[in-house]
Amino acid sequence: MANHQLLDNITHKDLQVNPEFKPNLGDDISYTNVFVSEFRQAQAHYPIFLRKHTETGQFEAIAMFGFAQQENLYLTDSGWHADYIPMSIRRRPFLIGFQNVQSEGVLKQEPVVFIDMDSPRIVSSDGQPVFLEMGGQSEYLQEINSLLQAIHLGHEQTNAFIAFLLEKDLIESVNIKVTLKDNSQHELASLYTVNEEKVAALQGDVLQELHQKGYLQMIHMMEASMSNLSSLIDKKNATL
Repeated sequence: MANHQLLDNITHKDLQVNPEFKPNLGDDISYTNVFVSEFRQAQAHYPIFLRKHTETGQFEAIAMFGFAQQENLYLTDSGWHADYIPMSIRRRPFLIGFQNVQSEGVLKQEPVVFIDMDSPRIVSSDGQPVFLEMGGQSEYLQEINSLLQAIHLGHEQTNAFIAFLLEKDLIESVNIKVTLKDNSQHELASLYTVNEEKVAALQGDVLQELHQKGYLQMIHMMEASMSNLSSLIDKKNATL
């Protein structure tokens, strides 16, 4: 159970965080959110799909790490074995929350930093200090703040990208069936991708808008990421 607390340099003055990536730190997950701003880096290593959020029903972009729950084929006890790790993984145990603030008589919501105090990354020693001795932000926390800002913007950009795909009816469901070397079968359902035929058939103003917004490039990144399914299968076979 998460224990989210608003981060401050008094309550959490001695806070330290283990920045490693290990199975016992909660990194043994089969997928995570990715944002359009990181599609270029992510597509070099992971298959990128769309899925519907189980609670909201809204589409979100994900990078896939495995074929079963709590299976991350890029992760071993020695760490994460890929040159790029998605932002939604690297930001943990920190997250963005919102706080009501009065500004010129108007109630507004401003993003603030929270931390999950029940995270296994919280350590009492040998970790990255969050605050300096005199209360200032450590270099580590400054990096986290930049990361959280990128994620906050990434949500907006990715939602706009997906909304455009929905408006132009470019999203299709996909079922992936994988047979491993021990003849076991895995079926990946409830996944979505971009319909390549519909994209190829686009013309005129719609195609121009897709290009101007940078969405055509994002679509090509998703298409290119599918080649990583083969390497993911190889990783899975290597564990059998």
